[in-house]
Amino acid sequence: MAQTIEMRIGNAANQLREMLDKAERLVVQVDRTTVVDLLTLLDRIDALFEELESTENGPDLRPEQTRWQSLLNRVNRQPQPIVRAAAAAGGLSKLRQENPPAESFWWHLDEIVARRRRETIRRGLITLVTGAVIIVGLLWAINTFFPPDPTAVAMVETTNTIDQLVSEQRWEEALQVIRAAREQMPDQPQLIVWEAVMLEQLGDRAAAAEALAQAQAALSDQPVQFYLYLGNSRLQSGNLNGAEQAALQAQELDPEEAQVYFLLGGIAETRGEISKAVDYFDQVFQLAQESNPQLAVIARVRMGQLLQNPNAFSSPVATPTGQITPTVQ
Repeated sequence: MAQTIEMRIGNAANQLREMLDKAERLVVQVDRTTVVDLLTLLDRIDALFEELESTENGPDLRPEQTRWQSLLNRVNRQPQPIVRAAAAAGGLSKLRQENPPAESFWWHLDEIVARRRRETIRRGLITLVTGAVIIVGLLWAINTFFPPDPTAVAMVETTNTIDQLVSEQRWEEALQVIRAAREQMPDQPQLIVWEAVMLEQLGDRAAAAEALAQAQAALSDQPVQFYLYLGNSRLQSGNLNGAEQAALQAQELDPEEAQVYFLLGGIAETRGEISKAVDYFDQVFQLAQESNPQLAVIARVRMGQLLQNPNAFSSPVATPTGQITPTVQ
């Protein structure tokens, strides 16, 4: 009798190992045709473990227990393949109804996946909200304890408006904006230069000369900066000859100033003199590498863009506006 019991237990242990082998193969290639087999096989393995572990003087199942726990960990960590396979077979809800009692966790992997997805979304939202609160708090702290200079803010807004109006050649409106800004910021030499350039565009040379004298006096300790302001403003307005005149005066004062060559490069580029513009931007790069690395990078980018132009080294011809553009020969 004892021998019969031992044989039955031994057969059950062998059956357990065979079922583990099959389950380990199924779990890595589960699909709609094998998902029910896998889930019911897990039920049978679980029941057989309980039976063997409750048997007096049962076999040593520690190796099998290790394999079983590894299998369950895989199912728990990677439930999506089983859920997808079950969905193709009608869904786990339907399979649970067809295979009662279906109480073990592997029959409820769809609920586990949904719960984990909700948790991920919740954590993501918490992270976003927390980040937003931190950013808002930092902005509040910065604005409270280190408020921005209102003059600087007003100057940026005014400059943006001027740039837009100048690009549309709305000289009168730009002049009105400049004069209104000067009432609030009378000591901003850049605004005085802009006023002079707008007056030049409108043909009022006497008033323009007066404004330039004011700006030059305001920047008497920075004469190169005065000519750079003047040259850049004239360039934006399309007055290339005037811009070049200002740039050359700045160059005479400081032949090593990288921004002077950047201005000259912009003038040459606008005229269609691409080879000359490339040379100027190369000079900017050489001069600004250590003193103004940001300007050096911008100059190198401008050079690259110009060299990619298929008309880069064609002959320039004058346009009706007096500017010069390239033409293919």
